[in-house]
Amino acid sequence: MSGTRKNSMAAVLSTVVTVIFWLAIVLGTILFVILGIGLLGSLNGGELDLPLVEARADGVPAGRIAAALVGLAVFAPGIAYVCAQLRKILSTLADGDPFVPENAPRLTHIAIAICLVEIIRIASVLILASTVDLGEGYEANININMAVWGAVIVLFILAQVFKEGTRLREEEKMTI
Repeated sequence: MSGTRKNSMAAVLSTVVTVIFWLAIVLGTILFVILGIGLLGSLNGGELDLPLVEARADGVPAGRIAAALVGLAVFAPGIAYVCAQLRKILSTLADGDPFVPENAPRLTHIAIAICLVEIIRIASVLILASTVDLGEGYEANININMAVWGAVIVLFILAQVFKEGTRLREEEKMTI
């Protein structure tokens, strides 16, 4: 390239991803604390009195709160990790040079992270359904989200495209 050019759309997307990253961390932490207090209250017969905190979990089975905690513990870090990787990719795009050797592994890591979150989600539903009372009228359903698995496949393909694009670019630099 003759010079560096800035990609304003990548900068905007990077800002959006940064906001999502921090929302996942902050809201995930707040919800985790709230659900944790609710679980303690539910296990304590529906009430929990702590200094500055009074929790009532009337009619909410501990199993549902535990399921929500497990889901939150899987999804919030997964979202934060994916956003962190996307920010790194978008920074190279904003600089006008996305075909750097580091981006192919980043895309692969995003695909693996999404794959692991989905596998853990399915496994946790199976485990919770067989070990925890989720309450009257509530049953855990296993559903396979084909959009998620399609995204994982697309990300693996894009990782290979970036890897090949980087290789071709390096090869071109060697050509006179």
